Amino acid sequence: FDYPNEKEFTVAACSPSGQAVAVGSFNRIRTYTWAPRKMTWEETPPKEIQNLYTVTALAWKRDGSRVACGSLCGSVELFESVIKRTVWKNKFELTYVGASQVLVKP
Repeated sequence: FDYPNEKEFTVAACSPSGQAVAVGSFNRIRTYTWAPRKMTWEETPPKEIQNLYTVTALAWKRDGSRVACGSLCGSVELFESVIKRTVWKNKFELTYVGASQVLVKP
């Protein structure tokens, strides 16, 4: 990955499963996910937030379903990190948060 026209990365946080890494910089959050079949990290489209300024803190929820982002100006943004969400037999909500991680809620 090469970003010669962008500001430096300021903070990074690994997901609880180790299958994703969120990286913060100026007005932007990038997420990289591990692709086990290819044995490489893949970049998802970056999330650009105008006037966010420098990202100073990133933290994942323990189950890997959300990422909290703090900025230099004191704002806090919360993002869902969900691949897919379905309902099974009208009883359980299945939330896929990683290639091998599923959250089950009644």
